[in-house]
Amino acid sequence: MLKVMKKKMLLVVMMLVMASGFLFTGSASTDAKAKEVKYLGKYKLTAYCGCRKCSGKWGNRTASGKRAKQGRTIAVDKRKIKLGTKVRIKGKTYVAEDVGGGVKGKHIDIYFKSHKQTKRFGKKHGVKVYKIK
Repeated sequence: MLKVMKKKMLLVVMMLVMASGFLFTGSASTDAKAKEVKYLGKYKLTAYCGCRKCSGKWGNRTASGKRAKQGRTIAVDKRKIKLGTKVRIKGKTYVAEDVGGGVKGKHIDIYFKSHKQTKRFGKKHGVKVYKIK
């Protein structure tokens, strides 16, 4: 008897949780978020750091004048993405602060603080990129 009551109670709680989830879908804030991003297409992603091999004499200095920071800085082709533009890649937000000699067309170079991390990142093809308005 006690086991049956527990199952019924669990079922009621699950139904309430599911119902409350349906009440909140499609809210104004969700709709606003959908309008805040623009799909730019699929890009090739690579990685770079401030070492001589990756950045030559430039080190951690960027084309925008800021110091490159992991988790924020990306290098882009200015003809595709303007410097200062916020971009969403795989759920993370980055800022286009740098350019690179090898960054042409639909190619983004993500900054890391160590060369070991850039090697681990490697190359990724066909990654969806969004501009944050």
